[in-house]
Amino acid sequence: MESGAKMKRVWLSLCLAAACSASGQHALAAKQQKVEFNWRAAPTEEQVSTLTLREAILRAFARNPKISQAAAQIRVGEADLDAAESAWYPQISLNATGGSSQQTYSSGTVNNKGSGGITLSQLLWDFGRTSGAIDEQHQLSDAYRFALYDTMTTVAQDTLQAYLQVKRYRTLVEAARNNVASLEHVKEIAHYRADAGLSSQSDVLQAETRIAGMRATMEQYRASERSAQAQLTVLTGVVSGDLPDLPQSLLKQQVTLDKISYENSAAVRSAQAKQEAARERVRQASSNHWPTIKVVAGRTRYEGNSTTNSYWDNELQLQVEAPLYQGGLVNAKTRAAEGDREAAEAAIDQSKLDINQHASTAYADMIGAQQRQAAGEQQLSSAEHTRSVYADEYKLNKRSLNDLLSVEQDVFQADSSRLTALYDGWDATVRYAAAVDNLLDIMGIDREATSGQTLPSL
Repeated sequence: MESGAKMKRVWLSLCLAAACSASGQHALAAKQQKVEFNWRAAPTEEQVSTLTLREAILRAFARNPKISQAAAQIRVGEADLDAAESAWYPQISLNATGGSSQQTYSSGTVNNKGSGGITLSQLLWDFGRTSGAIDEQHQLSDAYRFALYDTMTTVAQDTLQAYLQVKRYRTLVEAARNNVASLEHVKEIAHYRADAGLSSQSDVLQAETRIAGMRATMEQYRASERSAQAQLTVLTGVVSGDLPDLPQSLLKQQVTLDKISYENSAAVRSAQAKQEAARERVRQASSNHWPTIKVVAGRTRYEGNSTTNSYWDNELQLQVEAPLYQGGLVNAKTRAAEGDREAAEAAIDQSKLDINQHASTAYADMIGAQQRQAAGEQQLSSAEHTRSVYADEYKLNKRSLNDLLSVEQDVFQADSSRLTALYDGWDATVRYAAAVDNLLDIMGIDREATSGQTLPSL
């Protein structure tokens, strides 16, 4: 009876421990429970009076799911690192069994009705498997952080280009509006001449037709502006009628295609960290040829039946586990890890190649846009002078209306070409800054200070 009472107390202790553990886990889960995400709800938008370029980028960071996804991946990496480091900590477990069991010794047989106890194990050395796993997770954590930086650059580039598109079409709308006003002045001159009998009413009709065509062009630009504004609103979550001018610091960046700092690129550093992680996986796979050494301690209570007494089984052992033959598993895993390392090394070269390609293309577009802008400004200056001369000659009946309308068209084409080249140059500048990964630095956004779970805020 006394032994049965002891066994009941053991069982009661084990049950209470399991119940406390389960209740603690449920309480933690209840504490961490969050409001269910409403995936049906559309992203919110708000109206602001002025939207600066830096504010647009920061709002895009807070709104873009790729940023949240990359930040969540960092938290996954931190958890995986904790899991790898946990192998060096003592492992404690409870065990309990019910039902008859039998142990046979040289001295006889022992029958039991059940058992319960606790086991503690401590890893001493495994020849690099655990340390390799920890180093791998350290490298992967760095890779995830640099991947977040690269995602931030991509989101900033998309936001900047959308911002530029809105500015581009607003400027073109203004240029078309100015041309409409100039054509209205031509129409007014033609109307005066027709009333004075110096020309026919067909001149007025021609001017009206050209005005209608230019207004149609202006509406096309307005439609493109609304489309660009919608894209910017999707990225930033705000609608603004005032977009300040772009910072001149973008135009002052150093362009050196022959000395690109690849080591400062987040994409290259992420690929490099993944290569280091792959190298650690090779070390882990190779270490499986070696044994695992650990200390195991335990105390188990066995409850006897009517023919045997209850007893305690105490254990304190040094365990060495060494694989002898696994059908080539270790070698296969080593070869697979080596293949991952080679693929990661190729990914570094691919990142550098992408940077070189994007930077070279952006630089070529930048130079071409600057040359087109200079040519457009010269063309605009010449066309405006010609327009002034033709207007005076038309009043003196030395030029036809077609001549005056043609030069008005030349003025608009020169102006629109100049503006298009201007914003093409801005776009190429943004693409170059993003390619060499200094776009956010130019905008004054510090990624190092906003790594991990903390993102830039307004």
